[in-house]
Amino acid sequence: MATGKMDGFRITQTTSHTAGSRRRKQGWTQDADVLSYPGTTILGHTGSTVSPVVTFTPNWKKIFTGESITMTCDVGSTGAEDLTYYWYKDYWVYTGKIYTITSANTWDSGNYRCLAGSERSSTARLDVVADPVILRVPLDVHEGDDLTLRCHHRSGYKEIYTVFYKDDSAFSSRRYTFVLPVGIVNMRDTGRYKCTKEITLHTDVTSTDEAFISIQQLFGIPEIKVALYPVVEGDEMTLTCDTSLSPLRPRTQLKFAFHKDGRNVQGFTSYNQYGFQSAEVKDSGKYSCEVTTATYSVRKRSQEKLVEINELFINSRIRAMGYPAVEGDHMVLTCNTSLSPLRQRTELQFAFYRDGRNVKEFSSSDQYEVQFAQLENSGNYSCDVKASNVKVRKSSHFIHIMIKELFFTPVLNVSAINVLEGDAMNLTCNTSLSPLRQRTELQFAFYRDGRNVQDFSLSDQYGVQSAQLEDSGNYSCKVRSALTSNITKKSKDAFVQIRGKF
Repeated sequence: MATGKMDGFRITQTTSHTAGSRRRKQGWTQDADVLSYPGTTILGHTGSTVSPVVTFTPNWKKIFTGESITMTCDVGSTGAEDLTYYWYKDYWVYTGKIYTITSANTWDSGNYRCLAGSERSSTARLDVVADPVILRVPLDVHEGDDLTLRCHHRSGYKEIYTVFYKDDSAFSSRRYTFVLPVGIVNMRDTGRYKCTKEITLHTDVTSTDEAFISIQQLFGIPEIKVALYPVVEGDEMTLTCDTSLSPLRPRTQLKFAFHKDGRNVQGFTSYNQYGFQSAEVKDSGKYSCEVTTATYSVRKRSQEKLVEINELFINSRIRAMGYPAVEGDHMVLTCNTSLSPLRQRTELQFAFYRDGRNVKEFSSSDQYEVQFAQLENSGNYSCDVKASNVKVRKSSHFIHIMIKELFFTPVLNVSAINVLEGDAMNLTCNTSLSPLRQRTELQFAFYRDGRNVQDFSLSDQYGVQSAQLEDSGNYSCKVRSALTSNITKKSKDAFVQIRGKF
């Protein structure tokens, strides 16, 4: 807002301001003429009926005797024609929406009030005087109004010069016109105004008139309110910029802007609400709102309000129960989290990932289980948690799972590659257990050309006392845990040649 000076009196000029909006708005509405707040009555209304306002035409609260004035009982409603209107000045004086005094007299001075249906207006003061000079001011003046003062004289007199005063201090030099454009006013412009006018008819006469001008508040300091507080992430969050218009200006159009931590998040619009369909923790902050008229002549800002978005559930943590160290172990991963005390009945779903690939789809179980861990189950595991009814999803950190071998791949040892017919032949299936599982019992089986020649047993050896030519072939062995057949490892083939003696 830019300010200037004119003859010692402050003149206010407004500078247009616009700002972009980047947030989703709720279902807010605005009438073409009157701002409407969701869930409330239209500003200036009581119930479904408008509180009537008395207006003067011309808009002067002081007139000369003999002048005419028209008073209107204004309700600004499409249903106004169905109402019955009454006018009162200490007592009933007229029935009808418009009351006109064609030739005013001093006894017409007084406080006027109208009744529209069952709604009563505030009083409007009219003064009818017989003086030669009057200071004409509007019936009511609100902040943001473009005020003009008129030092008016009766017809027949000739104006020489006029001087205007505020609180006994002249804020204009001699003017040869009776009109003084004051400009856009605010609450600080309240005070006692006076004009001194030199006029002449047969002789020069200096006459003075004064009026106390109370600049009324157009709308109150706005207050920012949060619906359904406290807010949990995933909730619909709505901030309302609440203010109230002067009952004398019920149809003033207002615009609203919202700020977070001092930064604009929604520029001026006709909506007095700002919010999120699904609030996030990052939406926490200090919010304030600003209200202005359509011409930006009056702007007011609310105090900041701290809005905290509570976590629906804390960030998930993935844990291994009984850390699986060796293949064949039972592996259980748990996705741990806890719900906000404000939303204890929220249903959560869990999903698990290994090296970024999904290994278990979302379900109500917070565990991922592998009955017998294999080497390929090693990797970086993480989990996701989401709420079933709102758009809140969080990922855990990674946990590295390394599955170690229970025993090493066996190596088949042969006593001799070339065996003579009739000699003894001995094969040994060699392996070694993990230091973590030294007491594990192993079983061994042997094969020739892929066919089993000795079933699984505790013996790691296979032998033939008197080898025959048909005992030649590719030999191999397999090793497995005595507790489970899920962990089985096979040696490489070893060729054994049985040679004849002759």
